[in-house]
Amino acid sequence: MAVRRVLISFLGTAGLVGAVSAQPPVTGTAAPPAPDFARDVVPIIETNCLRCHNSAKIEGGLLLETHEDLMRGGDSGSPLVAGKPDESPLILQIENRAKPKMPPKKDLQPDEIAVLRAWVAAGAPYSKAAQVSIDEKVPALAQTAQVLPQVTSLAWRPDGRQLAVAGYKQVHRLTMPGGAGLAPLTGLSDLVRAIAWSPDGSVVAAGGGTPGAFGEIVLFDAATGAQRARLGGHRDYVYHLAFNHDGTRLASCGYDKVIRVWDMATGRAVGVLKEHTEAVYAVAFSSDGALLASAAADRSVKIWKVADGVRLYTITEPTDAVLTLAFRPGTRQLAAGGQDKRIRVWEIGDSSARSIRSAPAHRSAVLRVAFSADGRTLASTGTDRDVKMWDAETGKQLRVLSPQSDWAQALAFSPDGRQLAVGRYDGSVSIYDAASGRSVLEPFANDKVARR
Repeated sequence: MAVRRVLISFLGTAGLVGAVSAQPPVTGTAAPPAPDFARDVVPIIETNCLRCHNSAKIEGGLLLETHEDLMRGGDSGSPLVAGKPDESPLILQIENRAKPKMPPKKDLQPDEIAVLRAWVAAGAPYSKAAQVSIDEKVPALAQTAQVLPQVTSLAWRPDGRQLAVAGYKQVHRLTMPGGAGLAPLTGLSDLVRAIAWSPDGSVVAAGGGTPGAFGEIVLFDAATGAQRARLGGHRDYVYHLAFNHDGTRLASCGYDKVIRVWDMATGRAVGVLKEHTEAVYAVAFSSDGALLASAAADRSVKIWKVADGVRLYTITEPTDAVLTLAFRPGTRQLAAGGQDKRIRVWEIGDSSARSIRSAPAHRSAVLRVAFSADGRTLASTGTDRDVKMWDAETGKQLRVLSPQSDWAQALAFSPDGRQLAVGRYDGSVSIYDAASGRSVLEPFANDKVARR
């Protein structure tokens, strides 16, 4: 599977070409630094151009997913003349000096145009996104006790025979129902914060990254454990991953406020959605894959049309950060929760959402919600250390599981709905019988040796 080279190949820049002067340069002055392709140019392309020039929608035969795509051009040839912005069709079109104007329905900001001009003037060079290890950002501290890394995500294989558990720089795999460990999936740079299993069980996607530096998504072959691809582009932690119903698309979101939709056949982003104003914590596809919902710290839930990446509308009922959401299987009912302690459920239409229910659910922030595969039961966790089960149709509380040892940050029903896996901040994992709420397996207890 080809790895999309994170738009990190698009319009590169180096430096502004200084005008020749008859006067000697003033001592101590220097030309401004050239725009960097990965850091400065790619975000402009993603925000303004990628929606119409991606693998799924190639207007004018022009792809803008990589630097190579850009330099190759489309039906009208290359949009750039390296070193000559005033002869480059792309620059003339964004300045509305040539037809068709680009983008057709909006204007770039003056500072964005200046960056692109400077980059082209410098020769439109390519530069790769820098990836900084957490070890380079934070000095190493001596470990004085054996601890388990926090569990931020869990995912069952679609046949229920394996459970993937997020760890530190790796994903642990347990055979079920016994919980025996398999060789972990390795090669991640930091704490794994998101796991998703493709619907056919062939791929395990793991997301994370280095805070304040970059986000990463690694696709593993579930049968061999080998890496299939690495998807770059997020500029901070990846918080959540979700496959659509047939596994052709993978959605990701993170602290960089961006949602990306990936084509699994090519490994390239076919959508870069940038309308949230704060960190995006969760994404979910509707059962038919036509809609994508996103939850963010900006106190909103946004509904997107997957086919073209257009935001249909924004739900603004939450009064604080929204941390989690899930579509009820077989329906367009969407449940969400967050800092305001409530679970809200809406019926999601094409142009608006109808509120079905909004009720207090936990004594403090709701961390996770998850539906059983049959859509009858909703589970939730909170920073009050409670795990609760609800009747998905009526909203009636069915039971509260035994007290948790720490925040339950990860929650996943088995595919048959009979078991509920819970992962916690202290690194422990428990498997519960969903009908009785009784713990049936403790594959990782918080008094065990660290999993490294």
